[in-house]
Order: sequence, then structure tokens, then C-alpha cells
Amino acid sequence: MRDILLITWHGIHELEIFPGLPDTGGQNIYVENMAQQIHDLYQCRVIVLNRGGFTHPYTQRMREGYSKDPDRELYVLHIHDEVEAFLRKEFLTPALLKKAANIVPGQLFDGYHPDMIISHFWDGGMLGLYLSEVYPDTPHLWVPHEPVGMKQAPLPVAQYDDHSIHIRQRCEERIMAAAQLVGSTSKLVRDDLETYYEGTYNHKIIDIFPGVNTNRFCPLESDCMPGSAIKYHAEFLDLPEELLRKPHICEFGRSDSLKDKDKAVEAFVRVAREIDDLVLFMNLDEKMEPEIAARIHDIVAKEDLEDRVIILSPEQLPQTGHGSDIMPNLLQTAKVFITMSIMEGFGMAACEAAACGVPVVGTEHIPVVTDVIAPAGGGRVVPGKDVEAAAKNMIEILRMDEKAYSQTCLNAYQSVIPKYRWDTIVQEMFDQVHEKGVKIDLS
Repeated sequence: MRDILLITWHGIHELEIFPGLPDTGGQNIYVENMAQQIHDLYQCRVIVLNRGGFTHPYTQRMREGYSKDPDRELYVLHIHDEVEAFLRKEFLTPALLKKAANIVPGQLFDGYHPDMIISHFWDGGMLGLYLSEVYPDTPHLWVPHEPVGMKQAPLPVAQYDDHSIHIRQRCEERIMAAAQLVGSTSKLVRDDLETYYEGTYNHKIIDIFPGVNTNRFCPLESDCMPGSAIKYHAEFLDLPEELLRKPHICEFGRSDSLKDKDKAVEAFVRVAREIDDLVLFMNLDEKMEPEIAARIHDIVAKEDLEDRVIILSPEQLPQTGHGSDIMPNLLQTAKVFITMSIMEGFGMAACEAAACGVPVVGTEHIPVVTDVIAPAGGGRVVPGKDVEAAAKNMIEILRMDEKAYSQTCLNAYQSVIPKYRWDTIVQEMFDQVHEKGVKIDLS
């Protein structure tokens, strides 16, 4: 059996992902879907490395050792690097990553030798670089997701230290030079890599744009959830059934200061003044993002919208098992999806909404909106932090006549399906790997 080693180091990666936790969002869904498709298409054993040594904030499970997918030779291996606490990616250092790299080989299966290492983000890339020294004949594909040039672009210089920009610069330069291949998750990422490194590494870059899990995200045949689903979801969420019957918009994505969730709420406030009986469903990790949560609650309270802004916690939106269809069903029946993020490598939440046939309003910083959804007529682009523009565009979509609205929904769906399905993405990834002269025998 062939072995593929994936590395997504920061955040809280599990077989059952709780999106919305700090540093835990689109990248984790991307990695897990990639891992599943690699296994299913090529029958490889896949191990995903993630930093452990601390308890999960919701399940309270100590994150150490292996977890196995019951249906696949797919594992998540949590490595304890001797720091017994969750650390944001900004607090990771090359020294801590080097310590982890020294621990990893002893935690892997006896005789383990990967046929390929696929690392994600700069910290995963550094760990991949160190492990390439242990397995020198193993090709290393690095997927940066949001390279340092993109990361620093919207930030004032005074905030560089807060986001470890200078550490990232040095690390990414080392990874770019050492990795055999570099994966671009959007045209924006490719352009940034080509510009930042002045074309030096263009020969290494392949495109691995995110895909959509179409088993979860696809249009419903009707415009509303079945009564049985409404009853089930209302009980799970402890909400009145009539709330789930109301027209609604959605804002789903990782809880992070750069996602500007408070700006999305401010935009909804303006829409709510114009359109009665409209509800906003959003996710937010209030436990680990108290400052963001406080800002949002202040806005909601000031506008007396507690019954129209429904904030769901990560544990209320599980990816698998009981309750796992809540987020897809809310997306499938939404009138509009709003995202005010000012930092995205691609924009998976927006892509999933479009795959559900939902018009998307997103900022100029979200590649899937600017390059894919909006040009196809499936959504609108607004300037970052411009809540007036976001509200205006949502209102225009909500007030479309039935024919125009239905066409917008169809445009959104066709802009991302089938091109951004995961089986398509993974097959094309390995085709490009081989075209670049890196031979991986997955038979």
C-alpha cells in the first residue's frame, strides 16, 4: 500500500472538524476532503499530522496519538510537542516545529516511509521541510494557502509582528527553495507567488484549487426544508421551528479577526431595516473569540435584533454524525450568502454556498468570488469593510423578480460545479505532479 503524509499543523484538526474554532476553518476542510479523495481514488493509506498535546475545547478529548476513519485507511495523528496548550499559528516558531519534527518519526507506524509529503501553510511547510531530511527521497509538495505577500497586504506595518510576518517571510523562502512542488489554491495565490519571488519558482507551481464535497453541499429540489428536517434541526439547536421557516441569509466561516464577521452583522442590520422577517444565521466560537463575540453582541443588542441574528457555536454545526446536515440545509435554503472576509486564499465557504445554488455577496479579497462566482453572474463583489455596499447588493438580490433570482442561483451553481468537485481536483493535482516530472506510482 502506498502512503501519503499530509501536514496541517496549526488549528484543531480532527476526523470530525468543528469549523469556526480559531485557526480551524477552510484549510482543515480542504485537507480532510483532499485526504478522503486521495484514499478513495487511489486506495492509499493517508495520515494527517496535526499538533496535539491539549484537550479539544468542546469534546474534552486529549489530542494525542492516532484517530482512524472507520471506513478508510485514513488517520489523523496528533503530535505532542511538549507545549501543553493550544497555540495560534502566530505563536509557532521554527524551533518548536523542529522539536515536533524530531518527535514525528517515532510516532508513525513501524517501518513507515511516505511516498509523498503534502504540507499546508507555512508552519506545515516547515515541518515538511524538516521531515524531508528524514525521508530525503520523498517528494514534498507545499500548499501555502495564503502566502506571506497576501497575508501582509491588508495589514498596516504596525501589525506585522502580531501576525509573525517576518518569521513567515524567512520560513517561506526556505520552503519555496526546498520543496519539489508548490500548490496554488487560487489565481490570486499563484500571482502572489510569481510576483513575490520574481518568477524564480514558477516551474514548481501547480494549481490545486479547493473542491466542494457534493455529498453535503448541493441544491435542494425545493426552496424550503422538509417539515421533518425543520423539526429535527429545531430540537438539536433548541430553537423555535418557525425560526427555521423564515427567509434567511447565512454567514459561515472561521472565527477570526480578518474574517470581519462583525461587518457582516453590520451589513445585515441595514438589510433588516429594509426587509422585515429576514433572519441571519452565522457561526461564531464565542468561547475562544470573546472579543469578536462581544462586538457582535453589542451590535445586535443596540439594534434589538436578538431574535433575528442567530449565532450558532461550532458544536452546533458538526461535520459528521448527528446534526451534520444542519449547516448544508441552512445554506441550501438561504436567500443570500454574505462574507466580509479581508483575507482568503480561495474562499471555501463562499464556494460551498454557490454549490448549493445560493447567490454570494463577498469582498474583493475573496478569489472564488472575484474570479469565479461574480463573473458568472452568481454573486456580487464589494469593497472590504464597506457595509453599505454589502447591504445594498444583498437588498438588490433579495428584491429581484423570480426569474432573475432563479438565474442568479443557477449561475452561482454552474460557476463552481463540476470544476470545483474534489474528485476532479485530486485527479488533476496528480496529473500536474507527473507533468512536472515528479513520478509518484499510486498503483
